[in-house]
Amino acid sequence: MKLLFKIYDEVLYLCKQLKDKTNLKTNYIEYISALLYIKFSTNSFFYDDFSELYQERNNYYIAELIDENLEEIRNKENDKYLFSNIKFKDIIIYRDIGEENILSIVISNLYKIFENREIKPKMIAIIYEKLLQQCIYEKEFVVDNREFYTPTCITDLASKLVAKNENCRVYDPACGSGNFLISANNIFATQVYGNESNINYYNICKTSLLLWGIDNSKIEFNNVKDNEFIKNEKYDVVMCNPQFSTKNWIENADKENKKIFKEYKMKSTSVGDYAYLLKCLSCLKENGNMAIILPHGALFRNSEKETRKELINKKYIKAVIGLPENLFLGTRLSVVILVISKRKTDDTILFIDASREYQDSNYKKCYEIPEESIQKILDVYNKKEEIEGFSHVATVQEIENNEYNLSIKKYVKQIKPNVQVDKIPLAYKILNLEREASILEENIKDVLEVLGMNEIANLKIPKNQDYDFDYSILGKNIRKQRIKKGYTQEKLAERLEISERYIARIERGESGLKISTLVKICKLLNIEADKLLFE
Repeated sequence: MKLLFKIYDEVLYLCKQLKDKTNLKTNYIEYISALLYIKFSTNSFFYDDFSELYQERNNYYIAELIDENLEEIRNKENDKYLFSNIKFKDIIIYRDIGEENILSIVISNLYKIFENREIKPKMIAIIYEKLLQQCIYEKEFVVDNREFYTPTCITDLASKLVAKNENCRVYDPACGSGNFLISANNIFATQVYGNESNINYYNICKTSLLLWGIDNSKIEFNNVKDNEFIKNEKYDVVMCNPQFSTKNWIENADKENKKIFKEYKMKSTSVGDYAYLLKCLSCLKENGNMAIILPHGALFRNSEKETRKELINKKYIKAVIGLPENLFLGTRLSVVILVISKRKTDDTILFIDASREYQDSNYKKCYEIPEESIQKILDVYNKKEEIEGFSHVATVQEIENNEYNLSIKKYVKQIKPNVQVDKIPLAYKILNLEREASILEENIKDVLEVLGMNEIANLKIPKNQDYDFDYSILGKNIRKQRIKKGYTQEKLAERLEISERYIARIERGESGLKISTLVKICKLLNIEADKLLFE
């Protein structure tokens, strides 16, 4: 393990040097990837084309030699896209007179790492994974973090949920860094297939698979829009973390896509989450399994109600699993895993609320799902076990009663801790806080008077008032109109895609709200804003 971290630090240092000594301020990871690809795309671990580059490292035309090696690889693998977007000869290198070329330094140091016979290929794969995480975390790789890189704790869990015993074909139509395919290969024997339409992601994915010793020949670059990935092939397992909430997804859909969308009553006005799901479903064999990552909104948005109903009636949805927030590098977004099986026979759906199953990761302000929690989820999933506050097996009738809303909190009720509060000490604390607030207010007035700002010191601001309206009046009016329309706080919160607690605070006049939220409330309650604000 010490050796692993030592080598990682050395490679990370080379990346920083490549960044500081060149114009590659971001995405320099692709150039390191290209050098790794040259090394590991040949059969021998200790002698290959990279050794030849090492011998020529001080050649004035070393950049052109690297580009020639990459062109040879493209020809050998019959892949005209691989690293076609980068040219080493185009790198602008900053150096003083007599200073060694940074490319020579990088090649020399990588060669010394590879010469160490204690280093095994999979150790390089682990180092590369950590390097990629670090670049994304530090925002030194220009990507949509969530879309491109799915954490291994999620891909491992998803792979175990849909794993099949037999040797099977696994497909990811939006590969990103390739973590779904790597997890699938590590957990159950597979042939991996995939598509990626972003050339930067494609290079990373091909390199990741190569370093893990996985056949990457079936990963294809689609020089097309994401919503055109549909293929004729069928697969045993499909796993995907698609781009969320895409718009105008219907515009470039082909005839077969449109047929699928019509069958499942997909509205063209809705966002594209279920468009991806349905296209993944069409790639699945009749006895196949699928795991897809979706935002929580896809579980309850009214525009997708009919599509959910069709999937439920066909008995395809096997489980809805809510994950903790803050698992993705660079965003606090929480997501769900929707597990689909074409061989499912019963008409129940398992709901699991795993939102509290997390621990701190190696990256600040970022979580991961621990192994014991993954096992807990799998045990409940395999046994279809009901655990209060964690899981529930819902019947179709229950789901129908909830108007085909699959929001997890409708089926798994959180257990509220019975907190015993000692009221007398709490009352003293409140009184002390009020006294301290009063003292602070007088101190502020004293300072303002010393500064000759008496008019500000004597200014009184009405409590709970802003922009000429009182939030307590606004809250009462919202509550009145909500009840009149037959909405519960929970239902209004879902429609607005905000928390139920926030709605409660608004109605009590304890929280302000954005103008955009007020506009949404007015539309839902079918009332003009001034009637909420001033009456």
